Formats: sequence, structure tokens, C-alpha cells
Amino acid sequence: MAYSQTMDSKQAREREFHNAAFSDGRRAEAAGAGGAYAILHDSRIFYEGFIKSHAPGANMLEFGCGASAMASTFGAAAATVVGIDISDVAVEQATQQAAASGLNATYRVMDAESLQFPDRSFDLICSTAILHHLDLRKAYAEIARTLTPDGHAIFMEPLAYNPAINLYRRMTPSLRTPDEHPLTVQDLELARTYFNSVEVRYFSLATLVAIPLRRRAIFMRTLFALERLDRALFRSLPWLRRYAWQVVIVLSQPKHA
Repeated sequence: MAYSQTMDSKQAREREFHNAAFSDGRRAEAAGAGGAYAILHDSRIFYEGFIKSHAPGANMLEFGCGASAMASTFGAAAATVVGIDISDVAVEQATQQAAASGLNATYRVMDAESLQFPDRSFDLICSTAILHHLDLRKAYAEIARTLTPDGHAIFMEPLAYNPAINLYRRMTPSLRTPDEHPLTVQDLELARTYFNSVEVRYFSLATLVAIPLRRRAIFMRTLFALERLDRALFRSLPWLRRYAWQVVIVLSQPKHA
């Protein structure tokens, strides 16, 4: 039976939404230089730096095949590269891009809650803004199952608590699906059920002030100053971390059955 015929209603909704999003470019527009996601500089520096340092010689799996996918940037250094997505449009686009750039990567339509790979297949697993679309118990279990004992998984995800971001979410319903759920403190703690090492870094609180300036010449200078302020705030006032827009989660030492 074809994969699309076996999907439950949530998966079907996600696939339909992301097929449309990859076709009409709405996600790329939001993630571009003029979009609100332009303030996610500090988090991307850490996320990309981690992948760059861990990709060489690794068997690498990436959830999501969008324009911000790391496989196309750092995949050439990896031993093997596999990308998965619920969207067949995304997989088709990623396959074409890999062929055009000469990247030796395999892309497959697949549900991240039910990975079709053997145990301990990957040294590095990564994604941007995918976990909050998933049933985390299933996703964490599958990540732990397919990660090698010395491997690492890294994810950049939105948090649930910032009132300004929650207002933005309500104002931009076309950019999200009805099933997605920005992560909570409980979601972060749940990861400890499946991994002995869970590191969480927090980003983007004061930097939200820079969003209206993102098309101005002073944007980057202002953003850098606000990033320094965020680091100081999160260090000295840990209770503010829950109001960050983004977290980067590093999971390692999986608790294999």
C-alpha cells in the first residue's frame, strides 16, 4: 500500500500543508533576509557550527528538506547523508538540488515518528523546526533508537511561552499547521526519558525588538547588541529562559533498549 494511503489524519494534514508551502514559497519568504526569522542569527550560528564540527565522516540524517537544510551545506563532509520529509514535494526539490550540486545524498518521504532505518544507523541527526510538529514520545524514541551510542542529535525549535511570539502566531495562521505545538518545559524534560545527556540553549528574547528594523541599515548592529544582552539575561536571570523564542537542543547518550 502506498505511503500516502497509510498516513493518519495528522500526517495527511501535515503533508498537504507542507506540499503547498514548498510549492508557493511561503516558508522561504518568512525565513529570508526580510522575514521575521532573520533575527535567529545567534541560534543558527550555534546550530550550524555544531553540525559543521560533527558532520565530517558521520552517517547523517536530517529531518526536513527545506531551503535551510544542513545536508546541502555540510553534507559533502559526511560519510552518508539521508534526508526525510513528510512532503513529497520537498523530497523532490531536495533530490533535484542535490543532483544539481553534485551532493551524494538520498532523500525519502518518511514519517519522523516511525523511521524506516535499522537501530544505531546515524552518528548525527539534525533538524530545524520539525520536532514541534511531532508526537514527541514517538519522535524521541525513534531518534534514540537510530542514533549510535556516541552520536549526537541537534534540533532548533520554538518555545511556547513568549507572549509577543504567540500574538505573531495568531496573526499568521497560514504559516503553521493545526497540529504543531511549540515546545514546553515538559517537552524538554521528556527528552531525558530517552537520553542521558540533554543540553538546552536559549535564544531570542531581547532580539525580538530588532524585528521591525530588519530592512534597515542598522539591523545587524542592533541585532548583535541585543544578542549580547540576551546572553547576559539568560545567564543572570535563568527564569527568563522560558520566554525565549528559540531553543537549540543537543541530545546524546541514547538510552537504547
